[in-house]
Parts: sequence; C-alpha cells; structure tokens
Amino acid sequence: MKLSDPTHGLKQTSLEQVALTGEDLKAYESFWDRSAQVDHIKAIADQDDEQSFEHSGTNVAAELLPLLGKDSKILEIGCGAGRILQHLAPHCLEVHGADISAEMVARGAERLKHLPNVSFHHGNGYDLADFDDSTFDLVYSDIAFQHMPKTVAFNYMREAYRVLKTTGRFRLQVPNLLEEEHWRAFNHFTQPYFVQHPYPMNFYTPAEVALLLTSAGFWVEKMTNDVVALARKAGGPGIAPDLYSQVQASARVDLLNVGRVQPRTPLHRAARRAAGKVKRRLKGIS
Repeated sequence: MKLSDPTHGLKQTSLEQVALTGEDLKAYESFWDRSAQVDHIKAIADQDDEQSFEHSGTNVAAELLPLLGKDSKILEIGCGAGRILQHLAPHCLEVHGADISAEMVARGAERLKHLPNVSFHHGNGYDLADFDDSTFDLVYSDIAFQHMPKTVAFNYMREAYRVLKTTGRFRLQVPNLLEEEHWRAFNHFTQPYFVQHPYPMNFYTPAEVALLLTSAGFWVEKMTNDVVALARKAGGPGIAPDLYSQVQASARVDLLNVGRVQPRTPLHRAARRAAGKVKRRLKGIS
C-alpha cells in the first residue's frame, strides 16, 4: 500500500477529522476533549444516537451486577460520559468514574447529577492517584484500554490492583487481534488516511492480556474470545487451570493457518519465538 492510495471505509464525519497530535498525555487529553466537543456520543459508542446511548451500557452493567452488592464501591477507568455507570448506580453504595478528558467528565457529571452516589474524576491518563489503596470492591474498564498506549494500560492494571480491596475483582475488555472482525478493524487503521489523522487504537491477544494481568499481580479467572477478562486480587498472580490451555493455545497461534505469513520467513520465525516467550512466561506463573 502506498501513501497515495485511497482509504476505504471512511464515514466522512466531523469526528473522523479529529486526530491525535502527539504521544504524550496532553495529546491524548486534547484528542478526547476535542472528540467530546464534536460528538461525545459517537466518540464513546460509534453505533449509538442520543436515544440509544441512554441504554447502550445496560448489557455491560448486567454482566457486572453479579459481582456487586448494595455496599459495593466501584470504579470505572475511562468512564466517558457515564453510559455504564448510570445503570450500576442504583445497585451500589458508591460509583466512581475516571477519565482523561475534562470534557467527558463535565458532560457525564451533568448527565448524572440526579444520581447522588455517582462521582466523576478528571484523571491524568496514567494513574489512579485520586484514590487510596484498598478502596474498591470492583474496578472495570470497558473498551477503553484500546485507546491508550499499552504501557499506560498496563500501569492502570497495576493501579487497579492497588486500589482494590483484598476481595476485589477487576474486569476489562479489549479487542482481540486474533478474531476475524477485530483483525479487519485493525487492517482498517493501516490505511493512508490514518497516517495523516492518527487515531489511538490498539489490539491485543488473549495471551498478552493474561501476561499483563498476572504481571500486575492478578489471578485471571475468566476470559472470552472477545477478551472480556475477569480477574481477582486474592490468590494471584496466576491463571485458572481451565483457562490456562486456552491462553496457551493463543500464545502459539500458527500464523500459517490464516495465510498471513509465508513459511520460513524472518517474520514467521520471530512470531514463533515471541509465542514461545509468552508460553514460558505463562507456564512460570500458572
């Protein structure tokens, strides 16, 4: 593909014109502030309009409710305008949301001002310094880590471990590069337009997520093919025995089977070496 080649699949919206202008935290903050000013709803949930946005967080909230009690204190990392928080508030003692964007936080606080147990926090995009150790029963992040550097996402995992109570749980979701739909999304962002208009988007594999979570201290209980991962603070680091084989398999995915690398090329050998490293690392903590 050449830089002069056309880019396909653009929606020709104002939101697509918003570009990441650097790699530091201020650049990320600016990107999400400008995105919120243009269209905060589609910046958070691309398929939603104003009406559907009000209900778009119900499915995730329903998956989280079994982890909660009436006295639970919870925190969302990358909360946006609170589309999930609003559905959890009636079931918890305290609901907190942190986001790098002051614009998102302001919109969320205005939207949910009728809910007295909901608090929004303008974070620095790197840590959870506003919160004390062992504060929360649940920390979660839903399709937010994909929009930050993986190094920052990993630090948030370490910070989640710190602010969780001993009995606390952590849930996250990121796109799985090994799933065909997510691979197509990744390929979309390789096109020339996104060189000129960078969009912060990262993709993961299950093995990567398991490695990061266990390195942060967690015991990984569950993980779906869509990389919805549930981990606990107690008993870690490690991986549930029935999950280990699934994660190990993803670490040794043979790229030949999907036709993306030819045999005996340097990339194929590098991929196998990387898979071997992940496999050995997982075996050492299981």
